[in-house]
Amino acid sequence: MKQKWIAVIGSPRRSMNTETIVDYIIEGLSGYDIQVEKYFLDSSNISTCTGCELCFTNGECVIQDEIAIVIEQMRLADGFIFASPSFNYNVTAQMKAVLDRTFCLNDYSNGWKSRLSNKKAIIVGVCKGQSRELMGFTIAGMSKTLSDLDVDIVDKIEYYNTKNQPTLLNEELKVELIGRIRSNKQMN
Repeated sequence: MKQKWIAVIGSPRRSMNTETIVDYIIEGLSGYDIQVEKYFLDSSNISTCTGCELCFTNGECVIQDEIAIVIEQMRLADGFIFASPSFNYNVTAQMKAVLDRTFCLNDYSNGWKSRLSNKKAIIVGVCKGQSRELMGFTIAGMSKTLSDLDVDIVDKIEYYNTKNQPTLLNEELKVELIGRIRSNKQMN
């Protein structure tokens, strides 16, 4: 049975390093008969969480914007790719807005539980700097939020040094990532 995943791309720039890596992952996932729809967070129609806590009652965020569409697709999808470049040691502001707004996917009616079930995710962090240290909290921020929603993180992909080695100039990267995804035993 064909699975449906979504890719949430936190880069405001299309066709660059972050999206290129996501495209390689999508190609790898196609070997599992997984269809992926991409969502770009480059729009001005993104609002941040106001902390109103109205989502406590019904699990719905009252803000209606592009993030509301992403959250609805998260409910329907079998898995996710969350990808963000590192901006000042963390995810982009657009990705942070999505992560904050996933708060509505928590159910506090009887203690705590996630409103998501049986979901998998691949986390991607991309950094212009040359080391993990310069990536900062990019991977951790996305991973912690999704893990707290009881999502099974099946891979964390980090790519550094895009200033000197952009993804499109790294000819080995595509083969490496497709192979990595296709050999991931957690995907089955």
